[in-house]
Amino acid sequence: MSKDQKKYDKYSLEHIPAEKYSLNQASFKVIDFKGKKLNTYIDGPENGPKLFFIHGFNFFVEMYSTLINELIQTYRVLSVDLPGHGHTDMFDEYSANVFQETILATLDHYEFKDFVLSGHSMGGQLSLMCVGDQRFEKYNISKTVAFCPAGIKIITSFGQKCMKSRCIAKCASKFAFKASMAENAKRTGKILPSDMSKSFFDMHMSYVLTEQHKYVDRQTKQIQEFPWESAQNEYKAAKDKNILVVLATDEQYVDTPVTAKFINKECKNWALNIEKGLHEIPMLRPQWAAHVINEFKK
Repeated sequence: MSKDQKKYDKYSLEHIPAEKYSLNQASFKVIDFKGKKLNTYIDGPENGPKLFFIHGFNFFVEMYSTLINELIQTYRVLSVDLPGHGHTDMFDEYSANVFQETILATLDHYEFKDFVLSGHSMGGQLSLMCVGDQRFEKYNISKTVAFCPAGIKIITSFGQKCMKSRCIAKCASKFAFKASMAENAKRTGKILPSDMSKSFFDMHMSYVLTEQHKYVDRQTKQIQEFPWESAQNEYKAAKDKNILVVLATDEQYVDTPVTAKFINKECKNWALNIEKGLHEIPMLRPQWAAHVINEFKK
């Protein structure tokens, strides 16, 4: 058995056809938000059930093409590249509130209501924060499925710890892009089968290579400004909502045991699944993830 096949078997990965690693470019549309450009995506059956998806840190909508291509078989899917991510403009700050405001603007632009909410990693965290926020009540979110959400405890690399210092971050900014790429390769790329790793890496680089300054500026600021481990109150505000949280056993980024302990103690009404797999589980097992979203009822 090859090394790659062993990785597929170890993490129950799906063999994904090459054409699933991209989205229909005609489904992307740039909209305005306070003079900034937001890169939005909408596709799927026009009269189908609706789903809003929130991507993770350093990623963007098209990085989730494997999952979204499954979801649009059933759902009318709407998503947006968050500030400083993908093809959305740079912003002056990268707080959770700024991200929520861009999500609200996207929902309003498309008059999107009565939908399922889902997200991964940072996007999973934002989905949990949004569903408990009064500003989102009018959109009638039917259920929320958060994959590997940050917000309670993350596994912080040495580089991230350094970047939390504004002085160090400023001095290190010119080295940050190469360092970030190297860290991604170490924490994720080397773990995945080579074909899957190459597909995701090539897609990621096709976006960020042309906008390195935006990528570094946003990453540096967001590491300091975003509530990576301080969303406890926002989660408690959503404790009675219809929510499923899916955590992974072989995590590189989110502390699964600590997050699960918090949910079991403070958000007992939520459904909680701990699934064997890596942090990027909804991207690596898209058919399974789409099935989880479809089948969750409470």
